[in-house]
Amino acid sequence: MINDFYHENVVVNTNIGIRFWRSAVTTSGYVPFHWHSSIEIIYVLKGQLKFTINGQAFTVASDEFIVVPSGVVHDVSNQPNTAYIFQIPLKVIEPYVDHPELITFLNGQKAIPAYQRAGHLIRQFGYLQGNHPTAYRFDSQICFISLLKVLFTELNNPDQQVPNDNNIKQLIIYINNHNTEQLSVAGLAHHFGYNSNYLSRLFHQQMGITLMNYIYVVKLNQLYDGLVNSNRDIKALFKQNGLTNPRTARKIFREMFGCLPSDIRRRHLRK
Repeated sequence: MINDFYHENVVVNTNIGIRFWRSAVTTSGYVPFHWHSSIEIIYVLKGQLKFTINGQAFTVASDEFIVVPSGVVHDVSNQPNTAYIFQIPLKVIEPYVDHPELITFLNGQKAIPAYQRAGHLIRQFGYLQGNHPTAYRFDSQICFISLLKVLFTELNNPDQQVPNDNNIKQLIIYINNHNTEQLSVAGLAHHFGYNSNYLSRLFHQQMGITLMNYIYVVKLNQLYDGLVNSNRDIKALFKQNGLTNPRTARKIFREMFGCLPSDIRRRHLRK
């Protein structure tokens, strides 16, 4: 039930039933933990993205891609970048693959031939969709099916299935939806009926980040948004987002964005 209200619905924009677009992002940013009912492919044309998928960190640079399985919790931080993005509903894959919702992928395998072939097919698909040469709809479908074949027969991970982590998903939903409140590990553990140490350990094992750090990065992402989209005083923004330890908040903010909140505000005011 949880996935029914906390994933992005795919708005199809191609004749083959998927959503595909060329994304251009001009600022740094962070998208907190979330998941999709679709399979997502991100191919970086320029710049860099950093993902955490199933607690494992991946850096995706120019001419590299990553595949995010359906239902898997992940986050992403970015520098300015340009990328191709596919969102593929499971119903598109089901005629070719049994239970695609259970399949994970061998990400980060840049040296193997299958990875290189998949990257070539993604670039070819992007060209077809962007330039519309003669018979591009036929060629797009051929290219897309060839890509699925490589992903599901050569880049699938038979040793790992999508984890059943609904308790952690409920916790993530709560944190993301209450990010302006003063959240604590002890308070969250009490709310969800866990021992604090057990909840911290469980979250860290599954997400690859401590629970307290995740609370901070969600709040600091909101702070960043306030810095560039409002004229509110920085101290007021700290208070608004429930950031009661400015020293720690500034330290983690610098790790996320490479500078301090005051630097972001000055850059924004110069524009």
